[in-house]
Amino acid sequence: MLPFVQYLDLIAHDTMRVVGAMRRTGPTSPVPGCPDWRTGDLLTHLIEMNDIWGWLVMNRPRDFSDGFEGVAIPVAHTDRLDLLDATNHRLVEALRHVGPDEAVCYFGTLAPAIRVARLMAVETVVHSRDAEQAAGLPATPIATDVAADGVAQQLAHLDDGNDAPWLPTGVTLTSTDTGDSWTVLVAQGDLDGTLHLVDGAPVGAQVSAPAAALLPWLFARSFDDSGVTESGDPSLLRTLRFALGHEVAPAERIGRRRWWGRSSAVPVSSGRSRLMS
Repeated sequence: MLPFVQYLDLIAHDTMRVVGAMRRTGPTSPVPGCPDWRTGDLLTHLIEMNDIWGWLVMNRPRDFSDGFEGVAIPVAHTDRLDLLDATNHRLVEALRHVGPDEAVCYFGTLAPAIRVARLMAVETVVHSRDAEQAAGLPATPIATDVAADGVAQQLAHLDDGNDAPWLPTGVTLTSTDTGDSWTVLVAQGDLDGTLHLVDGAPVGAQVSAPAAALLPWLFARSFDDSGVTESGDPSLLRTLRFALGHEVAPAERIGRRRWWGRSSAVPVSSGRSRLMS
């Protein structure tokens, strides 16, 4: 993990990156990284994520549904930008107030607050580049340490443990500039959002890239695909892409699991966010 304060800085600074980009466009611009969304949907999603996690951290209930009432999303684009700024400030200050080790509700269990900070850091980092693309701006390069930590966070987030029919050989993802490597198993039957982090499994395919390219690849983003190399069993690579929510063809999506896993009480806007799926 990165230092707690670095996560807070990322959440705050990259939200300001979103706000700056969105001031250059309106609420109906397409979001290339989330093809089902317009910029208004992206803003709504980020507002809702800041709102629910800020409330959970500050109030520390034992369950998502224990008294939470989400903010009303305004219609006007400028008002949404102001609300994103406000909810982001509340989240960052709530995290700063409780510190990294305070136990908070995290997908149906209790976990240190740094887990929330790490989750929201990668959420904000990737979506801020979505906002830049939507505004016609070049995507700001992602720092190597931030990107490598984001890969680790997302793979751990999607890890389903032992509740799926795993294929016997896995896929290794390697960050070529940091030396970090992760091996995942994927499931039979094209289960979207289902994979399992393992050590020592036989490997049938590989994906290698510098960290700043591997993180966007993981989320099916196009703003940096430089240096991404895929090799090995094409069917394993296809199944991994399916598990990560990438577009694959021909196939029918089944078993779709949204990014928050099994806790459907988290409010989100409609549309496809590949970020946490």
